[in-house]
Amino acid sequence: MEVKRLEEGLKKIKAKDLMSRFAITIKENETITNLAHLMMRFKISGVPVMDKNGEIYGIVTATDLFNLMKNIIVSMNGQTNLQNHFDMKVNALMTKDVVTITEETSLYEIMKIMCERNIHTLPVMVVSKKEIVGVIGRRDIINALYVGTKSI
Repeated sequence: MEVKRLEEGLKKIKAKDLMSRFAITIKENETITNLAHLMMRFKISGVPVMDKNGEIYGIVTATDLFNLMKNIIVSMNGQTNLQNHFDMKVNALMTKDVVTITEETSLYEIMKIMCERNIHTLPVMVVSKKEIVGVIGRRDIINALYVGTKSI
């Protein structure tokens, strides 16, 4: 496949063409246990965190939960109280510096953001309203690149 043609094709595909339109979110004061249940129930790897005003406040991913699991193992070895890990609130674990995109962000730009910043979940926003209208995850990108670009 010609590089220039691929790049042009990737720039034509927009976030609105790929995103999951039903964004699963969680409130900042929910527990990590509730977050894990939500992620397993909907088979998702990242969840935007909303503040009390309904605006995006952070994001929590499966990577964050795995890192917490490392702390649990350390605590088990030190025989400290494990309940603190399970009662922890989402806002204590989340990443506050959330990278977001708009519906018009191209697949090319999304791929660059994900690869350069090692991000696997991107909330899609309507900037004027500060509203989440969807989410794009790495599965969406893999599908678009390896399945969807055959016609480019």
